[in-house]
Amino acid sequence: MSPLIILYLISWSMLMITVLCKQSQVLYRWIKIITAILFVMIGTMNENRMILAPLILFFVGDVFLAFANGGKVKRWLIGGLIFFWMGHIGLIFCMITQRFHYLTLVFSLIPVVMMLLIRKVFSKIDFRGLFLILTTYAYTLGILGSLAILNFTLLPILAWGIMIFILSDICLIFWYFYPQCPRIVKLINVITYFGSVLLIALS
Repeated sequence: MSPLIILYLISWSMLMITVLCKQSQVLYRWIKIITAILFVMIGTMNENRMILAPLILFFVGDVFLAFANGGKVKRWLIGGLIFFWMGHIGLIFCMITQRFHYLTLVFSLIPVVMMLLIRKVFSKIDFRGLFLILTTYAYTLGILGSLAILNFTLLPILAWGIMIFILSDICLIFWYFYPQCPRIVKLINVITYFGSVLLIALS
């Protein structure tokens, strides 16, 4: 295991501790940014240079979300969503060069339907005027997830990374739009998101 990956695992573990022990937002912010820098550095070792662009976009998105203060600062939250959305587009280009089917565009509606169902079941969720942005984001995520399933045998590590990424994004609905989000949901997000980007960086 390379020293860079060991550093990443240490930083990732520290991030989990800050969430679990409810440490200060400032501490969480900077550990998150350091961890994000490390997954970009790991991505530079990947022979597939196409994967680096999405990782850089995710890093910028992480910086925005780190300063969004749990979604309270709306302009930072919107910036983070936009950069993550662009990162998803980058991953779609990585996958679409392998295998594509038009049914993907239909199956991509599943995350949109899931988002609507979650909003229906959890009535306290407030998208704060970002419904259109979130719907576009969810549909793009659906395309990405469908391509991951379609290309699973060709790109298994990348496909696993993307599917775990989708789970982390479901947690974000509660983190940023549900009042008093349970700490366990935040911890699951940190575990799944940084686990998924590590797989993507190594794919």
